[in-house]
Amino acid sequence: MLDVRRMRVLREVANRGSIAAAAQALSFTPSAVSQQLATLERETGVALVERGPRSVRLTEAGHALVEHADEILARLQTAEADLQALAGLSRGTLRVASFPTAYATILPAAIIEFRRRHPDVELHLTEADSRAGLARVKAGELELALVYEYDYVPLELEDGLELVHLMDDPINAVLPRGHAAAGRATVRLRDLAEEAWVTSTPRSSCHMFVRRACNAEGFDPDVTMESDDHGVWQGLVAAGIGVALASEMSLPALDPGVTVRRVAPKRLKRKIFAVHRTGAGKTPAVEAMLDVLAAEIAARTELAQSA
Repeated sequence: MLDVRRMRVLREVANRGSIAAAAQALSFTPSAVSQQLATLERETGVALVERGPRSVRLTEAGHALVEHADEILARLQTAEADLQALAGLSRGTLRVASFPTAYATILPAAIIEFRRRHPDVELHLTEADSRAGLARVKAGELELALVYEYDYVPLELEDGLELVHLMDDPINAVLPRGHAAAGRATVRLRDLAEEAWVTSTPRSSCHMFVRRACNAEGFDPDVTMESDDHGVWQGLVAAGIGVALASEMSLPALDPGVTVRRVAPKRLKRKIFAVHRTGAGKTPAVEAMLDVLAAEIAARTELAQSA
């Protein structure tokens, strides 16, 4: 009997065009994807892909199996949703992924509240960046994922997925405390054109965001240090090695050697979304978690405004 999980892998390879891209989308290693494909070929008894140096092409048999996989996976998702609807929230599983900064801020309280309201629903939680979260919801491996979209770097949303806007996460300039602009209430990006910059690695969409935001102000940033750790950013900025752009959510605590200033005249932001499958993919458990997230974000906003 064919393994549904391996059929998901084949479909992802077909959609992404390479083993490396499919591995990244599924949060697998390339060797794991290759092994899954090889096992599926042994199960079917036919070649499903033609491997090139940097890409793969589906054989005729591969295309035929992917068409069946789409139908089978869609019916499985519908069946799962129907069963959850019948069970209500008296049992079942909700598989959720999120990027790290949301896990450190808005999700802990939301998880506690969801478990309080729905103790019989089992939560499975994992970490994934936005691109991997979208792919795994699309593949049916997750029911819900928290993802983000930076200004100038729109999300690539595929058919069958729905975004629910949760909040905007403002992005500010992070400067050494003794910087000339630190004494002003706001800072213009073009006033930082001659600075060295600290930003994320190309793996993150924040990398493209910083470059595009600076390009929109008429200059190309001189990126001298790349890291995906916001603690590293703060240490480097505090040492005077460069300046950075960071969202408020990613800086829950500030290094005493840095100062944060609002960017003007155009406010910068990243939008935070929850993504789920459309139609039957919006199960009662998904709806319940969306309600909890909305309530948690509203409470955080009210607290921040009253502070």
